[in-house]
Amino acid sequence: MSAPEFVVDIDPGRGATIRLSVHCSDLAPIDDEVERPLPSFLPADLDELRSGSCSERIAEALAEQVSGWLLHDDLRGHLHTALNAAAQPIRIILRPHPDVIPDLADIPFELLKLDTDPLALQPRVLAIVHTLHERRAAPAPMPPQSWPLRILLVRTNPADFGGKVRPVFPLRDHILEIARACGLQDVVEVTTLSSEPGADGPATYDALRAALRAVSYSLFVYFGHADLQDVGIGDLPPMGVLQFERTGSPLANPIRADQLRMELQNRPVPVVLLAGCLTAASGAAGRQSSQWTRGSRSVAQALIYGESGVRCAVGMRYRLMEADAELFIRAFFRSLLKQTPGDVERAVRVGREELFAQNPYPPSWSSPVLFRTASAEPLLDFLRAAPGPTDPLDEYDEVLRREAWRALSRLPLNLPPEVRVFSGRLLALVESAFLGRWQCKGIPVLWPARLDAKSGETVRVGVHQEGALRVTSLDGRLTFPDAIAAQAARSSPALKDSGFQALFTLEQPGEVRFRLRSHTRAPAALPSGPLFEVDLALPASFPAVYDLRTDCLENEPMQLLRGWSNAIVVPPP
Repeated sequence: MSAPEFVVDIDPGRGATIRLSVHCSDLAPIDDEVERPLPSFLPADLDELRSGSCSERIAEALAEQVSGWLLHDDLRGHLHTALNAAAQPIRIILRPHPDVIPDLADIPFELLKLDTDPLALQPRVLAIVHTLHERRAAPAPMPPQSWPLRILLVRTNPADFGGKVRPVFPLRDHILEIARACGLQDVVEVTTLSSEPGADGPATYDALRAALRAVSYSLFVYFGHADLQDVGIGDLPPMGVLQFERTGSPLANPIRADQLRMELQNRPVPVVLLAGCLTAASGAAGRQSSQWTRGSRSVAQALIYGESGVRCAVGMRYRLMEADAELFIRAFFRSLLKQTPGDVERAVRVGREELFAQNPYPPSWSSPVLFRTASAEPLLDFLRAAPGPTDPLDEYDEVLRREAWRALSRLPLNLPPEVRVFSGRLLALVESAFLGRWQCKGIPVLWPARLDAKSGETVRVGVHQEGALRVTSLDGRLTFPDAIAAQAARSSPALKDSGFQALFTLEQPGEVRFRLRSHTRAPAALPSGPLFEVDLALPASFPAVYDLRTDCLENEPMQLLRGWSNAIVVPPP
């Protein structure tokens, strides 16, 4: 069940004001609208905060100022009402209109206090989340995520920025150590791009692009410097950049947020963690740290507020000391892999708690800023289920199938049927080999059927089981791009005749949850062939290939079961 939300929409007001609209329908009948003047903070106080060495006096003054401005008496009362009504921790959602984002960029919302305690650390608050009130573009389709978990660590350390970014290998080893402790050593893969000897590649932008093209990653973690760069167009605000290395040069290569956003639009990664400025900067570097950290936050914000393949981006509002950054990221991955698998917001929360426990001042615990699209937690849902069996030939099969799907999507429907025969036969051969391989291993396969469809129509997708499988219950999900809407789901006649009841949940975008349960509560044989079908409404676009996948499979009694993928192919008319 998703966490209840306390939503604050922030829109342009009259004159130099903003309008705050509060909604909390999940918890209490709260629906209010108030106006506020734009806040004003002393630049020297904000600079001290961003420096990473803010005094307790300044941190407390800023916390009181931002809390008094945003919450005042009205929103504070609404928030108390929501928290008292909640049976579980709630999410605080801040949704600015695009026109007010520049006015809010420097407000340290993570310092908000309710009564005497930081709001972000209260046990009844899960997270403070920043998202966009009116999206200019829909989120790019996200390929379904499944095991193995692939993590890309990029540590940039250009010589002209001091060359003092800490090695990334200790963190890589810590992630792999957590994986081994969880029995996941075979399904957690970490790629490192760094100038350190033994890395998988250099920390250049070309190497990053090559890595994103080689495999699909679930997390991209950036260690290094960020900055702000003038765009040179009228009154447009400066744009965040990440400072990559250059081959054969000591000079940094600044990559703008829009470049990275476009790259991740074409090669989606659901979670991006930008660990900002990690060096113990001094002198000129120290004086620039304010701008560096604003660059990190700006890039994270751009990845979510623009169109990209990122669902969650974490940037740093101010500089973290090396030890603090390492502590936060270690706690983040410990939570993500072990404590609350797949839940990114809870992982950020655990990282905050670790930083606060070490030292509440300077307030490094409030540095991480969480930007999200509307997708639900746990974002990396597949981490909650035990990894299924794998075979080295599976990825090769997947490449062949994707090439065939793309070929079919380019052939207009009005062509003679024999034009599509070659791709269809290739798919049939690959699928037959795949199913035969797993049948020889004695492992059943659960997979959706492929469909050729017209744009804008509603199609019926069947989910099939191949093999011998006796269960009391089988839980899992069918995933598809968020642009597709699930309309209905129903059991197949064969499933009903076998003594199983099917329950479906269609509320979350991009997925249908299913539970198949034996009427007798004793293990029974699931039929081979179609188990259930789902009605999916397609968007009006073509040509297109929409991924379908069954994953997060859990069955009682436990038996190895392989989920697999397929596609809806929409060619031109």
